Amino acid sequence: MNIGIFTYGTRGDLQPYVAIALGLMDKGHKVTLSATEDFKDFVEGFGVTFQPLWGNAETMMNSTEGQSILQTENSIKLMKYYFKVLHDNREPLRKSYYDAISKIDFIIANAMTLPIVSAIAEKQNKKMALTYFMPPVVPTTEFPLGDFDFLNFSWYNKLTYKIAQYFFWLFVKKDTNEYRNELGLAELKENLVAHIDKQKVLDLYCISQSLIPQPKDWESHHKITGFINIPKQKRDNHFLDQTPTELTGWLSKGDKPIYIGFGSNGIGNTTKFIKIINHILEQTTERILFCTGWSRFDNLPKHDNLFVTKYVNHETILPQCKIGIFHGGAGTLATMFRHNLPVIIVSFYTDQPTWGKIVEHRKLGVHIPVKSLTAEKLISAIYFVQKDEIKNNVLKVGQEIRNENGLDNAITEIEKYFNDKQKYGT
Repeated sequence: MNIGIFTYGTRGDLQPYVAIALGLMDKGHKVTLSATEDFKDFVEGFGVTFQPLWGNAETMMNSTEGQSILQTENSIKLMKYYFKVLHDNREPLRKSYYDAISKIDFIIANAMTLPIVSAIAEKQNKKMALTYFMPPVVPTTEFPLGDFDFLNFSWYNKLTYKIAQYFFWLFVKKDTNEYRNELGLAELKENLVAHIDKQKVLDLYCISQSLIPQPKDWESHHKITGFINIPKQKRDNHFLDQTPTELTGWLSKGDKPIYIGFGSNGIGNTTKFIKIINHILEQTTERILFCTGWSRFDNLPKHDNLFVTKYVNHETILPQCKIGIFHGGAGTLATMFRHNLPVIIVSFYTDQPTWGKIVEHRKLGVHIPVKSLTAEKLISAIYFVQKDEIKNNVLKVGQEIRNENGLDNAITEIEKYFNDKQKYGT
């Protein structure tokens, strides 16, 4: 099969798709992965064919407007900005998707690509599967959507998902129907998610049932597979040991540090974070490994207990840390737990607050929304997550996640679905 994978977002959104690409390639399929052009070297480094989509995710996040929005620490404004960028650049973006999809026979896509990819799939009569690395948005009576978890009974629970789908449609309706008209397709009167669900499109949630069990009232085309990771050997061959000598030396000179990193999740209010790091260094003896990622920091303190770098290889470094403080992306969360680290989630937007609530509910760590983050709260959380109860819970969940076969499960479902001769939309 000639399969195209489409994702749009951060490296955390991309990396599990590299794993899926490698898994499909091992089965003899031809695979092309499409993402923003800044990820070309990363993808091709694994031997996966790369087809660029318009845009540069890091440049978008670090633009003057992007930084201004990040400063507000307002998740709604940030999402509006993201959709505004997509709207303003919809013509080159659509062309890049159309060119890429025209070269393949089967499609794997995620939520952010859905308004464009679903239209092209329908126009070109190509079968599409959906994959997500976030808490499910499939309606169920068993539990409410994370942002609406102050009540829990059947009809209310189902309603919460419909509300979320309504707001997603509100963001994308105009552009979706504009493009459908351009392609000669009928305008959608209903929610895009509901429209696609009627086609029984394969819908995989690549997350762990140890954190979110699969609801019993889901239809068979919705599945939770387990977290997806790049196979260890291929991961090791790609990254090798890129740990700087200076970091290796620093790690060996003291107790295990706290890892702090927000990856591709841009931090606008860097002044606030610098003050918090200073306070921790002044008030505690904790060592901090701080990964700046896409964020631009100036005037970080110089201190024996602080090591600053842009990125690290999580697989090499996290086993040498004792706590993970990060934004709450699913991929990083899975990696933290696989390495038995209690977590502190400082959430910014989208699914991050939901993962934060799940972590707190399961007593695996602490959740602090970025807007309410203070040095005092963070220090208190650091002490709290080192309690035996938290560490023991993390050990149990970590073992369950290590025992998952998420990648194999996903590949099996994708192959079975694409081998079915029924075409998309029939």
